[in-house]
Amino acid sequence: MPNTALYRRQAPVSAAATPQPARADLSPLGGSEIQVWEGTGVFSVCRSIFLRTRLESWIKASRLAGAAPLLKELYGFEEETHLDDAMLLLQQGDDFLYVHQGTKSVHEYGRIFRGVLLSTIPGTMSQSFRRHYNLTLGDMRPRYMQFRTDFSARHVRWERIALPLVSDEKQTTKFLLLYSVPLDDKMEILQATFDRSAVGMVAAAKTIGEEKTLEDAAVLLVNHRARSMLGIEDDMLPLSTVRDLRAWVQNVRKWEQVGEPKTTSGKTILGFRDKEKAKNITVVIEPIEHFVIFHLID
Repeated sequence: MPNTALYRRQAPVSAAATPQPARADLSPLGGSEIQVWEGTGVFSVCRSIFLRTRLESWIKASRLAGAAPLLKELYGFEEETHLDDAMLLLQQGDDFLYVHQGTKSVHEYGRIFRGVLLSTIPGTMSQSFRRHYNLTLGDMRPRYMQFRTDFSARHVRWERIALPLVSDEKQTTKFLLLYSVPLDDKMEILQATFDRSAVGMVAAAKTIGEEKTLEDAAVLLVNHRARSMLGIEDDMLPLSTVRDLRAWVQNVRKWEQVGEPKTTSGKTILGFRDKEKAKNITVVIEPIEHFVIFHLID
């Protein structure tokens, strides 16, 4: 079975129906611990929309290549807007060298790891991470982690995605691209509220750059109501950008725009007609800082 076959999106299942995964590692350092997931279970436990989209990008690149993605594919021009959040590790034997640490990561952790071997970082957490990272590069399958640590001055609970990459088709050199996000219970509540909304909602993140437009904004989340209205199954997300969303509305759902767009209080309002369901649909586009929310109302 190809590595990527295990990473197809699955609808979350209840905790009662599925045995909870055991903790993969417990470390005595300050009560720190690491729990690790792989396969489809990642999408049921990962709280961060950002981490899920990073994993989605890896899956798409892996499926296109039929193997582990190349370093240049996920650490290249397209990912420049995300490098501030990333750490890149180069495998050296059974150890790892930090070759990149984004400025945001430095700020969040309060420490600089660039140019440092993982094994030289004090504490037993380093040994535990080394073991999990080597397993990740051993089978070239992403790992999702939740852990607590006492070395960060800003946060104590984190979630992380570890994405395996190779230097070339011969897998001469292996890398790990890491993204970490503080665990925040408030975000979980907001996400649950978003998903349970009776209004269809699509959230997208604006892409940095003068030449970038709303069309380039990356789709982060489509709630259950929006999926139903757009005819998108729960185990897939065929939309990467707002451009894809517009094409889906026009070419797949075949909604016809009614009238001209209206602008009020910074929001743009569009009217559509869904002939298949004989319904009028109003789409309200609302920019919020670096994000844009599409409200779908029928």
